[in-house]
Amino acid sequence: MQTIGALKLRNNGGFVCAPAANWIDGDGNIQKTDNGGHIALGQGEMFNPGDHGVTNQSPVELYIWIEAGNDRTGGTYFMYDSSSSEYAEYDITGTTLDSDVHFDGVKAN
Repeated sequence: MQTIGALKLRNNGGFVCAPAANWIDGDGNIQKTDNGGHIALGQGEMFNPGDHGVTNQSPVELYIWIEAGNDRTGGTYFMYDSSSSEYAEYDITGTTLDSDVHFDGVKAN
C-alpha cells in the first residue's frame, strides 16, 4: 500500500464541497474524520489526516462531503504517515447529484 502524508482535493464541480477522510483504526473499524474547509468552485485544499485524528500507519481514503448532494470517496486506501512528503491528488467534477471523482496520482510536495 502506497504511503502518503496528505490528500489534495480540487473542486471543478458545480457545488461546494469539503474534504475529509475515512480511515481504519487499530481495531479494524472504519472511522470518518471531521470535514476540512469548504472548497468553492475552481479552488482546492490540502487535507492533512493527522490534523483530524488519523494515526500514523493507518489506512486512509479521501471522503468528499458535497453540500446538498451525494457524498463521494476517492475509492483507494493509502497508508498514512505524517512524515511523508507525498500526497494523493483528486479532482471532483459534475453536479451535486451526479459527480465524478478523478484520481490524479500521488505527487510530492
